[in-house]
Amino acid sequence: MNEIQIFAFEGAEVRTVLADGEPWWVASDVCSVLDVQSGRALARLDEDEKGLRSTQTPGGQQMLSYVNEPGLYSLVLGSRKPQAKAFKRWITHEVIPALRKHGSYSAAPKPLEITAAAGPVSYREQAEILAILRPILPEPYAAATGKVILSRAMGERPALEPSETPLYASTFLAEKGHKAGTVAKFQSGFGARVSNRYFKVRGRRPEKIPGPAGSRIDKVAVYSEVDRPLLEQVYMEIAEQISSFETGGQYAIGA
Repeated sequence: MNEIQIFAFEGAEVRTVLADGEPWWVASDVCSVLDVQSGRALARLDEDEKGLRSTQTPGGQQMLSYVNEPGLYSLVLGSRKPQAKAFKRWITHEVIPALRKHGSYSAAPKPLEITAAAGPVSYREQAEILAILRPILPEPYAAATGKVILSRAMGERPALEPSETPLYASTFLAEKGHKAGTVAKFQSGFGARVSNRYFKVRGRRPEKIPGPAGSRIDKVAVYSEVDRPLLEQVYMEIAEQISSFETGGQYAIGA
């Protein structure tokens, strides 16, 4: 495990470490930011979403509860605090990428370039690459990528509308408050149903983009806020099965 890192969100300190390349957060810090009761919130998490780790504190070495990425998102979903959405976006768009690339988080401005396999790529070159790829990218995401490049080139933090952020079948299920284990169990069947319904309604399959970095998934279907009613419709058809699974039943969803 790497050395503990401390960073601030709206003045509140949150401690995190990298273990085997994955970020873990001190649960009490996260719960404090999200204004949820630590004990009850942790009790609702799956065992693979939390853990105890020896940590150096001002009072000496102590065993503290930590949560990983899925655990963090479960805590966010359990918070009614208005800042919860901003906190999640900040973690996923800034802190986690920085931790995985550099092993630490820094709020200091970074050079106006990214590092690709071929070496540093300037923002101007990124814009040129986007112009070449734009005809084959879903329009909302091409526009969003352009916004990100422009904002970062100007030293600003990108601000995207919900309609410009990809909506995946798995994130849709997570937004419904289902735990990571449930999402993993049903995302494939749910995604297949949504894809089939999309084809029936739109006359074509949904757009696909490369899967997340480090994922075993090469391509993943993406939707937008415009498609949310369709996902809601399919979800209502299987909600009872998912609920039964979470209460002890054993269901599998087919396409």
